[in-house]
Amino acid sequence: MRSRAASLVLVAIMGMVACDRQTWRDAPRAWSDAQERWHTQRDPDAWRAWDAIDRATPEGREAHRLLAEADALYREGIARVDEGDPDARRSFEDALLLAPMDPRLNLPLARAFRRRADLDPENPHLFIRAAFTYRKFLLLVPDDPDAAIARRELEQLDPEAAAWLDALGPEPQATSTTSGADAASWLALTSLVLALIALVLLVLRPSRRMRSLEELASSRPELHPAIAYLVSGLRHELLKHRIGAVASAVEALAEGRASVPQREFVSGRLFGGEPLRDAWDGHLRAFERALGPELDLHRRDREFARAGKAIVAIAKLEGALRAGDARAMAKLRRAHEELRALDRRLATLVAKLVRTKVDAGLLRDVVDEVRKEYAPSRVALDALAIEAPDPAPAIEVFRVDLVLVLKNVVRNAILAVGRSDAPRRIRLDVRTELEPTGEENVVVRVHDTSPDALTTEAIYERRVGSGLGLVTAALSRYDGAIVVEPGETGWSKAVALRFFRVYDEPSSRAEAA
Repeated sequence: MRSRAASLVLVAIMGMVACDRQTWRDAPRAWSDAQERWHTQRDPDAWRAWDAIDRATPEGREAHRLLAEADALYREGIARVDEGDPDARRSFEDALLLAPMDPRLNLPLARAFRRRADLDPENPHLFIRAAFTYRKFLLLVPDDPDAAIARRELEQLDPEAAAWLDALGPEPQATSTTSGADAASWLALTSLVLALIALVLLVLRPSRRMRSLEELASSRPELHPAIAYLVSGLRHELLKHRIGAVASAVEALAEGRASVPQREFVSGRLFGGEPLRDAWDGHLRAFERALGPELDLHRRDREFARAGKAIVAIAKLEGALRAGDARAMAKLRRAHEELRALDRRLATLVAKLVRTKVDAGLLRDVVDEVRKEYAPSRVALDALAIEAPDPAPAIEVFRVDLVLVLKNVVRNAILAVGRSDAPRRIRLDVRTELEPTGEENVVVRVHDTSPDALTTEAIYERRVGSGLGLVTAALSRYDGAIVVEPGETGWSKAVALRFFRVYDEPSSRAEAA
């Protein structure tokens, strides 16, 4: 009992004096969450999460480095818009791959669009883009010093949009400040309380379930793109470039028939440059930083654990291999095969992650998520139908990306019928269609009864207001396409998403990847 009481006191003291250390512990999780908010969710306010990561931490330095690089590209893009450069979007596309945009830059971007609109009054899209960007600025940074001026500029451009913003309520009021002494006292007290609560939770609750990489992938589909990216780096830089490259030479060594060039090649790849253990540990740290504290590659993931032991074993063999020790060569072959087994397993895992079956369950999930949003939930639909074949066809698209694309299309359709008279109907269906080239396409169509005009060109030009700007960017990564088709009987139109069909035989291609 005394030891437990002593532990409570110790934890409480540590909570009060080690706030800065907590920053270092929290930074990896904060960085992972911030990346997910941008690269996966495309949260327009993700910039704050990136900017909030402490610069004193490795994660904070990386976040702010990427923000700075992206900021330069965003500013370059704004300047190109102002100059009327038709390729200005390239700067923004390059920036989007790095980091989110500082929401304050929406104001100079809105002004650039407005100036271009003044020079080209026959082009209504420039006015629409300007108004949209003004609204985005005022919604994301309503307390900015330039907010009042921006609101007046928006009112001149689009009085209706300004009135809509006013209807949202008064601007945020400044909060009262607290003295430094009071803040310090509250911080100490809060640290004490939180430390005690945390200890009680640790005593009363079971520990967090640790997961292998495959278990984490199975339970967290939103992490699939990040897992694939990390696995690709590990396989390319280590398991293929250094381990896989020496496969035939390792066999020759173990069988006693290796030539001098083969021995030198093995020595250079395995023991030249960055030490294998350092390279391995670096990749594992990257996995843990990006995927969070649930991941356990040391104990829970047995294949990673065995591969780690194989790396250590190889690192210890350098001297013996140079001396021509036959037992060392046999150990090298066993360790090498362990790493090759991990490579094959990872290849199969990634092939499964990027393969998504387009079934009725997925479409229902998309519809349910969209219907939970505020604006779509207020639209009273007369009918919403879902049709999908069984068995479902598969495509090579991460589920999280496919859901993002479909949500945008479904959301746009629901809001469109919400602006029209009854009947307000939506239908989602999936079909497999044969191309003239002999390839099969999986086509997901979202039909609606809205008379609102929508064209394929408007979507690809990313005209503001369509709600589909993100769709074309996502589709381009997967060789997909989006087309607006005339409506079938009883429907005004359909937005069709096309993807190449794949079959459930990923293993051979995965191992070759």
